[in-house]
Amino acid sequence: MRLNVESELPLAGGIIGAGGEITWPAPTRPGDTLHVESEVTEIAPSRSKPDRGIAVVVSRTINQHGEVVQVLTAKPVVPRRTST
Repeated sequence: MRLNVESELPLAGGIIGAGGEITWPAPTRPGDTLHVESEVTEIAPSRSKPDRGIAVVVSRTINQHGEVVQVLTAKPVVPRRTST
């Protein structure tokens, strides 16, 4: 979790959560070396707030053996760029 929080997704204006899901498909062990890979899998405009949208970000925590030990699917509300 610490790696996910400290990675500071590069989203302007901060992040507000609109839900999410977390799973632990494998255990972590003392001494494991972990890293996080995140991917934006979807972006959708808000139906009620034209200046915002919802992104789906999937973050996978992987140990030194290449095993996925945690999957976090987050749905942050993010600011939208203004069209010019």
